[in-house]
Amino acid sequence: MSLLTRAASLAAAALLTAGLAFSAPKKEEPAIWTVQKANGTTITFFGSVHLLPDGDDWRTKALLDAYDAADVIVLETDLSVMGTSEMQAYLAKHSLNPPGVTLTKLLSPEQKATVVKGADAAGMNFASMDGFQPWFAALQMSVTYAVRQGFNPDQGVDKRIESDGRADGKAIAYFEKTREQLDLFIDLPLDEQIAFLVLGAQEILDRPDELKKLIDAWAKGDVQEIDDLMNRGLEGSPGVARALLADRNARWVKVIREFFMNDKNSYLIVVGAGHLAGEDSVISMLRDEGVEVEGP
Repeated sequence: MSLLTRAASLAAAALLTAGLAFSAPKKEEPAIWTVQKANGTTITFFGSVHLLPDGDDWRTKALLDAYDAADVIVLETDLSVMGTSEMQAYLAKHSLNPPGVTLTKLLSPEQKATVVKGADAAGMNFASMDGFQPWFAALQMSVTYAVRQGFNPDQGVDKRIESDGRADGKAIAYFEKTREQLDLFIDLPLDEQIAFLVLGAQEILDRPDELKKLIDAWAKGDVQEIDDLMNRGLEGSPGVARALLADRNARWVKVIREFFMNDKNSYLIVVGAGHLAGEDSVISMLRDEGVEVEGP
């Protein structure tokens, strides 16, 4: 997979990398949340880390049981669509700056210095990014750094579960169209895109092991640590946090309440952990609306 496609396919979470669901810390495994529907079927939530090293340690018995029981697997978006010529053309159109515009011109000298250092630490040359719009440069730098650390987009929880589901003939559904997910970044105001880029570079420089810490917290079920790490990672870009997390969570909760809660299917919902931890999470929103959700 080309770097361009890989970065785009991870657009919703590359910089967040939020994994998910956590059980009680003493179990030291990713947690699961479950809603028992009135008709006896269930809705189960499990969080995805979008980049992982090789291995299946995250496949807990609780997850396997939920997978077996699921009539429908629900994911954020269909990443396979990114390989189509239509989406590649759309991405090319919106990932490049207009003629005569470069990151060098958009960034202040201080901001550029930070991004140049961050890109270097990620194993990239700033000159190769200079023509990109800030949102795409941020994703490219983030994914490149993660891959350099040994994390593999092809090993992401959501991607693996989707592959299994297709092989087993399960129904697959998505909360969002792929273009909608890309538009979350494309539609960010320019100042927020720049903040997103500079923040990502600063994270690489100041906290080079942040991704490893996130995955460790996810793997052992430390919900508070995940929430703390994500809040710290996005505190300098509240517009991005709102667009990528809170606003999307609210839309997903509406779908869950209006449709998933009222049919006879059992669901396994697999989304990035950032959507399942914290005050504005899917879990908290459902509980605030009176839905009984079992789990941490």
